[in-house]
Amino acid sequence: MTKYFREPGWETRVKAGVALDVKVRFSECDPYGHMNNTIPFIYFEDARIELLEATGFSLKDGFVVVADAQCDYVRQVMPRQQLTVHANILTVGNTSCDIHYGAYDGEQLLFAGRTSLVHLTKEGRPTEWTPEYKNRLQNFCESAII
Repeated sequence: MTKYFREPGWETRVKAGVALDVKVRFSECDPYGHMNNTIPFIYFEDARIELLEATGFSLKDGFVVVADAQCDYVRQVMPRQQLTVHANILTVGNTSCDIHYGAYDGEQLLFAGRTSLVHLTKEGRPTEWTPEYKNRLQNFCESAII
């Protein structure tokens, strides 16, 4: 598994962020009854939007794009299975941030991932977060460390 997975306190920090409850739809599964490997990225997107909304991000401040995405599949996921997808900011840079995710059935980790987001101007060029928003990102991130 990936290095970020084994960092001490990773699960505690991820679970301190936002949580999204989902039920795996039959249409999200392959003919063998397993969840398709693209679906976690859809769940990550939904959780990421909730996280950005929780930090007060506004499109008037520019855009964010996913520059890098990763998912580690830990256990098989089946149709109608109830999941909770957690997301939290783990690092904040000048123009980017890393969001980590963990999807659980109860206490059992099913899959985990991370995305790197880059803040862009409306013209599509990387730009620094405003000091106010960067502070909100860092405060949200640091609240998970305690």
